[in-house]
Amino acid sequence: MAKKEKQQAEPVQEATAPAAQQEQQPSLNLQDLILVAQIIQICSARGAFKADELANVGNLYTKLVAFLQSTGALTPAPDATQTEENTNA
Repeated sequence: MAKKEKQQAEPVQEATAPAAQQEQQPSLNLQDLILVAQIIQICSARGAFKADELANVGNLYTKLVAFLQSTGALTPAPDATQTEENTNA
């Protein structure tokens, strides 16, 4: 009878193993990407990038912001000319 109990316990362990593996998989969401954009802004303001790195960082930032705006996670900032027209009117 002991053998039957061991055989029944094994399938339960196998069924829970994939669930545990799914919890450990890394994930990335829109909030994480917004945080990356903010980190790029902060690092750029503090002068963390060398001159020859700025083009690559800027291109990545532009692509990231465009993606976030297309998903609706970020709203486009109003143009400075539109803001000035509204305050002068």
